[in-house]
Amino acid sequence: MENVDWDQTWMGLVIGFATPVLVYILYYFFVYDTGLRSMNVSLCVASNLIPFYFYQKREKFNGLKGVLISTFIWAGLLVFLSFSTNYLRIG
Repeated sequence: MENVDWDQTWMGLVIGFATPVLVYILYYFFVYDTGLRSMNVSLCVASNLIPFYFYQKREKFNGLKGVLISTFIWAGLLVFLSFSTNYLRIG
């Protein structure tokens, strides 16, 4: 993986969109079967703090920008879903 340039905005976008999906999959396999039916999806979006922190520590600001953009897109999608459907319940 030495040929991959991690300091690109599109790479940050891919990582920022993939991280919450992977966390949700892990949640589904380890917690969903034990009886916890309600999912706090915002915790999956908060998992973007991990790549955000690594990009910031390594001063790769173009990739950091991609992670931040994808986090805002995820947050907007969650706000839309929580107010337009009963899929996500607040409270």
